[in-house]
Amino acid sequence: MPPVEPWLKRVLERPQAVSARCQAPLQDVKTKFPLKVVAKKKEQKTSADVFGSSADEPDVKKVKVDEETEFNLAEIAEGNITSVGSVNPVRDFCTLVRQKTISFDQACQQLTHRIEQLLGNRSPEYYMKSIACIQAFRDQSVSTGNAELFNSYMQSLKRSIPDRNLQEFWNLLIQDALTLISKDEVDGSTISKQDANQFLAFEQKEEEQAAPAQEDTGDVDDLLDMM
Repeated sequence: MPPVEPWLKRVLERPQAVSARCQAPLQDVKTKFPLKVVAKKKEQKTSADVFGSSADEPDVKKVKVDEETEFNLAEIAEGNITSVGSVNPVRDFCTLVRQKTISFDQACQQLTHRIEQLLGNRSPEYYMKSIACIQAFRDQSVSTGNAELFNSYMQSLKRSIPDRNLQEFWNLLIQDALTLISKDEVDGSTISKQDANQFLAFEQKEEEQAAPAQEDTGDVDDLLDMM
């Protein structure tokens, strides 16, 4: 841009006489209304801010975002899913099953592989993520009418609990009642409703029976030492 002409600059400038007359009123305003530095208020943190929140599981406490925007973003994300990843295995698995990108057997195999990886960390955070995967596994198995893969995996998982020291994880499964798929849910299932109901409680009974037996043995040993 060209420089401002001197005559125009003089016209735009405030006359010195006006500036002199304004000094006293301006000083009076500054005295009566002094400027102060206001400290920024500390933002109140929620439990989600402190501990973080899971991106894999739905949280009813979260503020709902615009459903249409969320749906569009989900469509874009689903277009790139070709396998069950480690970041959001539940979403990946459900997308693969819905879009039939791979066979149901392959999708289940990939999901169980992720579950085993999560359980290997042995921490509550990963246990909850594993449970979300198992819940999705069960829901999709019921929806597709295929109970065999889920029931087979759960039975195998149950047998491995003692050796892998995963009792804490199993207790979480009991709380969520994630048991076998019975005939009442899927016609092709070989599990009765009674067997499904007893599947999780069986471990509790075993632990309750094992505890007194250990105490009795200890008492006998103490008596032998005293003799």
